[in-house]
Amino acid sequence: MIALVRAELLKLRRSLVLLILITPPAMVALLGVMVIVTGNAVEDWSTHIMAGAAIWAYFLMPMSVIGVMALLAQIEHAPRTWTYVLATPWPKWQILAVKAALGLGLMAILSLGVALAGLLAAWVGGVISPANALDGSPDLALAAGLYGRMWLAGIMLMAIQWTISMRFYAFAIPVSVGIGGTFVAVAATSARSGLYFPWLMPVNILASDPERAQIALLLGSLGGLAILAIGIAWLTRRDWA
Repeated sequence: MIALVRAELLKLRRSLVLLILITPPAMVALLGVMVIVTGNAVEDWSTHIMAGAAIWAYFLMPMSVIGVMALLAQIEHAPRTWTYVLATPWPKWQILAVKAALGLGLMAILSLGVALAGLLAAWVGGVISPANALDGSPDLALAAGLYGRMWLAGIMLMAIQWTISMRFYAFAIPVSVGIGGTFVAVAATSARSGLYFPWLMPVNILASDPERAQIALLLGSLGGLAILAIGIAWLTRRDWA
C-alpha cells in the first residue's frame, strides 16, 4: 500500500495539479492585501476570517475541486495508461481508493493554504498600511474550525467530481458538470432545499441556524464517503480496455 501511495504521489510531478494548489492561495493573498491597503476591508479579524471562508466555500472551493479532480484523472486518461495501471499486482479497488484519498488530501492541503493565505494577507496589509490594520488579533481556532468543517462538508462534492472525472476520458465532461453545479448553486442559495445540494453544503457551514450547519456537515461528510465508496465499486467493475 505504501508503495502504491508513493507511486501516485510521484505521478503528480507530471501533472498541473500542483499549479491548482498554488493559484487559489496566491489569489487570496494578493487580493486580500489590496483590499486592506485600499481601506475596503472589514474592521476586525473575526469578520475577515468569516468573509474569506464564505468566498472559499461559495466559489473558490467548487472551482478548485473541478480542477484538482479532473487533472488527477487526466494523469491516466491522457496517456491512456489505465490498462497498464490496473494490471499491477494491487486490486483495482485499492488503486482507485488511493487515488480518491489523494484527491481528498490535496483539497485538504488547498483548504489549509487558502486559510493561511487569508491570514497572511491581513497581516501584510496591516504592516503596509497600519491605519487600515484589522482590530484585535487573528482567531486561529475560528479559521481552523471553519475551513476544516467546510472541507468535511465538501466531501460529497469532491466524491461526485472525482467519480465523474475518473469515469470519462473527456476533460470537458467533469468540468461542465462542475461549472453547471456551481451555476445552479448561485440560483439555489436562498432555497430551503439548497441545504441538500452538494455544491452548497460547504457554505451552509456558515448558516446562522446551527441545525442547518450540522446537517450540512454530517450529510456532506458521511454522504460523501458513501458516494465515494459506491463510485469506487462502480469503477472497479468497469472495463478499462
